[in-house]
Amino acid sequence: GAITLGPFVFSRGEMSEVTKNHEAIHWQQYIETGIIGFVLLYFLYWVIGLIKYRDGQKAYYQIPFEQEAYENHEDMEYCLTRKRYQWYRRSI
Repeated sequence: GAITLGPFVFSRGEMSEVTKNHEAIHWQQYIETGIIGFVLLYFLYWVIGLIKYRDGQKAYYQIPFEQEAYENHEDMEYCLTRKRYQWYRRSI
């Protein structure tokens, strides 16, 4: 696993191409929302999911940012063809 914090990606080991692409999708989301906006929205979606599901892992997978990244991380062309705010379209 890895985590993207702003323009930085942290990983315990070497990342697969799929993981790199997953994190690149998150970077595009950061660009759309701003770093602070991304962190605040991510946390808000997670808390809402935690209240709704009472399960941290389920809450994590319901975050629109993660849904977009997981659904598209195997498509290596996704970041080149992705329409802006795709994560938002999932939350409405």
